[in-house]
Amino acid sequence: MRRSNIRLLVTICVFLALFVLLLCLYSDQNHYLFSQKTNSYSIDLNFDRKLLDKDYELDLEDEDVLVFLHMQKTGGTTFGKHLVKNLDIDQPCECIKGKKKCNCLTRKQTVWLFSRYSTGWACGLHADWTELKGCVDKEMDKQEGLHRKRRFHYITILRDPVRRYISEWKHVQRGATWKAAKLYCNGRQASLEEVPFCFEGSTWKGVTLEEFIKCKFNLANNRQTRMLANLSKVNCYNGTGMNEELRQRLLLESAIENLKNMSFFGLTEHQRDTQLLFQHTFHIKFSKDFEQFNKTHSEKAEHKVTEEQISLIENLNALDVKLYKFAKRLFEERVKVMAEEMNESESTPVSVIESKTGGEHNEGLRVIEQHNETLDYVEELFKEAS
Repeated sequence: MRRSNIRLLVTICVFLALFVLLLCLYSDQNHYLFSQKTNSYSIDLNFDRKLLDKDYELDLEDEDVLVFLHMQKTGGTTFGKHLVKNLDIDQPCECIKGKKKCNCLTRKQTVWLFSRYSTGWACGLHADWTELKGCVDKEMDKQEGLHRKRRFHYITILRDPVRRYISEWKHVQRGATWKAAKLYCNGRQASLEEVPFCFEGSTWKGVTLEEFIKCKFNLANNRQTRMLANLSKVNCYNGTGMNEELRQRLLLESAIENLKNMSFFGLTEHQRDTQLLFQHTFHIKFSKDFEQFNKTHSEKAEHKVTEEQISLIENLNALDVKLYKFAKRLFEERVKVMAEEMNESESTPVSVIESKTGGEHNEGLRVIEQHNETLDYVEELFKEAS
């Protein structure tokens, strides 16, 4: 056989091999995209003891700093006020009537709490995980006038996605815009081309739920997932250059990972357990008990929301539905571990015992399982989504 024929045969074989390889890769990618579209991405709900038993001996006079990631319409305002007004510590925040911000300083005049009601919106209005990670240390240097070693403890509150979404709609309907949010990522703010406004004029006041749902640029969609994820992993707010299904998967994976690594998170629907778990995690107490408010603006509006609209809201917030399912399971498991440890301790708080035996102090709020009307409602909504 001539050399030219051998070369031709080798060339053909190489091309065939490359073609088969590309075909396999294409097939795998299609299979991956298909699995995403069919909502088959599963979340590991098995947790090891280290993840369940978060335990910190805070030294707020030294390196420890609490950083509150406040997501819209999750009950963060109430929780934020508890932090500045009701923490029973040696150097509590000093709040002056008429002033929005409190002084949360140690004896050394260093800041121990980074939040809306202590440092203000120093990293931007409702700064997300991405913004806070790139900003907090530098901003605290400015406020304290020095650079020092700090150990940050990120904390947040989550809420079931349907109720949170409806609550945001009602808030926007009353005139809220959050236009001042920076949406800062990878060294720059998101452009109007990347995140256009859903409305013309100064506000979207009076918007109907149908209009709110129809805006594809609405930042209310999957807000909790986006605000907890590392947006640098998906090229920030630039939706080009990456398949949307892959983008969503990366966002959800990042949000879950960051939530797991946070020192603490609570759930709006579990106020009492949120308080007890915070106290147990950080070994500090609140001087005032949390209250469960089930009747919010969003809930008052629910009788006007149709089943079709609820289904649309679920689809728009599919990532948040999965994130919340994960968060709720992790939260419940942490509460169980806390209850076991408290039972073994001689200093078990009376409130925990009463909640397990149905005492009046915590009627309807059990430490291990809280299934109030709100969660029952949500569980029904999420049966198919789970």
